[in-house]
Amino acid sequence: MKSRLLKILLLACLPITLQAGNYHDLSTFNTMISDFLYQLPELKRDDKTRIKVHSIDKRLKLAQCNKVSLNLASGSQLLGKTSIRVSCQQPKAWSFYATAMISRYDDIYVSSGNYTRGHIIRDSDVYKARKDLAKLPFGYITKPADIIGKQLKRQLQAGRIITPSQLTNPVVIKRGEMIALQRKTSSFMVSMKGSAMADGAIGDRIRVKNNSSKRIVEGRVIRPGVVEIGN
Repeated sequence: MKSRLLKILLLACLPITLQAGNYHDLSTFNTMISDFLYQLPELKRDDKTRIKVHSIDKRLKLAQCNKVSLNLASGSQLLGKTSIRVSCQQPKAWSFYATAMISRYDDIYVSSGNYTRGHIIRDSDVYKARKDLAKLPFGYITKPADIIGKQLKRQLQAGRIITPSQLTNPVVIKRGEMIALQRKTSSFMVSMKGSAMADGAIGDRIRVKNNSSKRIVEGRVIRPGVVEIGN
């Protein structure tokens, strides 16, 4: 009688033990997702990249899987909050979405003083500070060529992160200024005198007048006092 009762108790406990063993340990997904993200070519395991996987819902009951698949959710970006689809096909299909915060740090330019609109940025006007790029939705600048010698489009306060939208190329040719017009071909270059019909920064296309022919044409400012025409 006691032996039979013991068998019944063991059988009653067995399904519970098997069921618990057939579920995934949810804590393993955090490492799995982190490793998946670090393996992407855009991300690196270095001091500039940090990934924090948000906690998985503990209420999930996911059957053990022969092969877990991980994919970035549609529209996800590899900076800031991103979504990852975790799924299984066999032996029992299931899927869920996890989220992670991707922080990427870099040294970006910050204003060292207060400057007015039209100010030309010099080396001493800025310094570099390491910031989380995920928290800079309006942009940032890391290369000196993109900031030194540029002109402020509006007032800038000390300690502010400098963004590309705050800068413009300074005017190097003024309207009415006597300039050199250059026309290049594959075999020669011709230079002639002209007059600027508008202000222009390097790269701008402006109207210019050929002082000899009096013709008005359009050209591209290539450096102070020089406009390239005919291209």
